[in-house]
Amino acid sequence: MKLLTQVHTIQLPSAKALAVAIHPSGRLCAAGDRDGVIHIIDIERGEILRRLKPHTEFVYTLAFHPETGHLFSAGKDKSIREWDVETGNFILDHAGIYMSSASRSLGAQRLKPTTRSHSMTILSIALERDGLMATASQDRLVKLWKNGEPIRTYDWHTAPVTCARFQPEKRTLYSASRDMTIRAWSEETGAVIHKYSGHTSEIVGLEFLDAERFVSVDKLGTVIAWQVEKEIMAGVLYSSVKPTVCANLMGETLLLGQEDGAIVGIPVNFGDKVEKVASIFEENCHNVDVRCIASHADGAVVSGDNAGKVILWKRT
Repeated sequence: MKLLTQVHTIQLPSAKALAVAIHPSGRLCAAGDRDGVIHIIDIERGEILRRLKPHTEFVYTLAFHPETGHLFSAGKDKSIREWDVETGNFILDHAGIYMSSASRSLGAQRLKPTTRSHSMTILSIALERDGLMATASQDRLVKLWKNGEPIRTYDWHTAPVTCARFQPEKRTLYSASRDMTIRAWSEETGAVIHKYSGHTSEIVGLEFLDAERFVSVDKLGTVIAWQVEKEIMAGVLYSSVKPTVCANLMGETLLLGQEDGAIVGIPVNFGDKVEKVASIFEENCHNVDVRCIASHADGAVVSGDNAGKVILWKRT
């Protein structure tokens, strides 16, 4: 079955598209590369509209704010930058490191030491309404922010934290780590609410289906189904024969980006009884590792790879 149709292919000037995100309107997407440049792309035309003045190092995570449509970016330089993508204007570094948009060089950017942000590469940003933001990092920490201020730091993971997500409706913060666990956190006390164990490899993806169910994916390509209130896994949904690099949810289909360049789709609408499923499609348009995938409710999908190729798809 073919559920994705390739619409446009864009080759970034530098290799490695490490992060992608789609604007809430579905009109634009952003791609961050290893040189710290963020490319704003018109989805319908498949054209790069502008390049935002870059980070000093790799951009590993991008997220659009659901209310303002502003783009948030982070990566190896540990800054957390907010952008107006309609104008290309830099708004603010929430980490307090980056002070100017004048130049790419470290000196001209006037980078300042900070204790607000992470001490190592930021791997994930999650944004919610009412000023909530979460960041996850190689420093093993998860930070919760509100209206631009860090209000909690969670330090119970024992390996880099690869993914931060907010639970729908309840907006509880969840994080997944290379320590093979998932944790849910209390905003009020900083305590762990839930700890989920079951993976045998580092977790590369965490996606909520609704307020009561979520799925997680590890590097071996194992997809586990979970029920929020139960700390034991509901079951293994899928096991790939190929290493998986990234994941994203497209409706009731989970997209897996794999090291061989394939994008695999699997159904994830599970109930009380969980049984293994087969993939419903596999696309092989990337020739190297798929590093990032993002999808939109209107059917747009964007993927990026280790050679700097960005592919725009449409769900058929």
